[in-house]
Amino acid sequence: MKAVLIDSAGGLKIVEMERPRPREGEVLVKLRCCGICGTDLEKVHGEGITSGIVGHEEVGEIAELGPGARDLTVGERVFAHHHVGCGECRLCRKGKSTLCAEYSRHNLVPCGLAEYFIVPKYNVDRGAVLRLPDSLGFEEASFIEPLACCIMGLEQAEARGAASAMIYGAGPVGLTHLKLLRSYGVGTVGIADVSEHRISLARQMGARITFNPAKEGDRERALAAFDGGPELVVLATGSSTAFEEALTTVARGGTVLLFGVPRKGATARMELDRFFLKSARLVTSYAASERETSAALALLAERRIEVSDMITHRFPLERTPEAFEAASQQQCMKALITN
Repeated sequence: MKAVLIDSAGGLKIVEMERPRPREGEVLVKLRCCGICGTDLEKVHGEGITSGIVGHEEVGEIAELGPGARDLTVGERVFAHHHVGCGECRLCRKGKSTLCAEYSRHNLVPCGLAEYFIVPKYNVDRGAVLRLPDSLGFEEASFIEPLACCIMGLEQAEARGAASAMIYGAGPVGLTHLKLLRSYGVGTVGIADVSEHRISLARQMGARITFNPAKEGDRERALAAFDGGPELVVLATGSSTAFEEALTTVARGGTVLLFGVPRKGATARMELDRFFLKSARLVTSYAASERETSAALALLAERRIEVSDMITHRFPLERTPEAFEAASQQQCMKALITN
C-alpha cells in the first residue's frame, strides 16, 4: 500500500509498505478522504511544533478488526481521532484532556495519509472512532476534526456571549470560525487577511467587515465599524504580527483567542501596560477532545454548518505532494486527498 511520510531531507515522500494487520483491540481503516491542515504544511517545512506525522482530518471505512475490538463492524464508515486523553488524570477530570500527558502519545499508524491505517487500541477503547451517518459524505466528514478544534477554541473564549468579533486569517479555520460565530448569533463578525481572494470568499460567507492588513488605512477604516473594538479577536493564523495587532485591536474587557499554531520558536512583542489597562484576556486553545468531535459530527450531520463551499481542490493519494503545494497557495482554500 502507499503511505505519505515526511522525508528526513525535507518535503514529502510516498512509500510502498506492507498493509498493516490490526493487533488486539486495534482497528484497520481504509482511507476515503483526508483534509490537508496548516499544521501539516508546517511539519513538512520543518516549522511544526507537534508530531511529525501528517494527516489527521481523515475518514474512511473499517477494513478489519483486531481480536477483541468490540462494538464496531467491518464496512462501517468512520472518523478516527488521532489523539485522545487518558480520561483519568487530573486534567482529563477537569475537562482538559487535550493537555493530558497521554494525549499526543498515541497516533494513527503509519499516518492518516495512507491507503490503510491502524487506529491504536488506546484510542479505540476511549471512544475515538465515531460512526458516520449515511447522510454525511466523506468530504464533509473530513471537516470533523478541524471543526471540533474551532468549537473548543470558541468555548474557551466564551464566544457565545460576545456582541462582536474579528478574525485574523481567512483560511479554512478562519472561515470555520466565521461560520460558527454567525451560528452563535454574534452580531458583527469581521475578518482580516492579506489575500484579496480569501477576503472575497469571506464576504460571500457572511463576513460583514473585512480588511487587508497590508493596505494602508484599511485596518483603521474597518475597525471604525466596531464601537470601541471587537469584544473577541480570534487569531486563526500563527502570525506573530497578527498576534501583536490583535492585542491592540481587542476592546476593553475583551478576549483574544490564540488559535492558529505558531511556528517553532515564534516570538512576539507585547505592550503589557496597555494590555493590562484594557483588562483583556488572552486565551489559547490546542486541538479538541472527544466531546468536541462528537459535537462537530452532529453539526455537520444536521447541516447546521456548511463546509462544502470551502473545498476548492481534490487530489488522489499519489498526488499528495502536489496537493500540499496547492494548499500553500492563496488561491486554494481547502485541499482534500480523496481515495
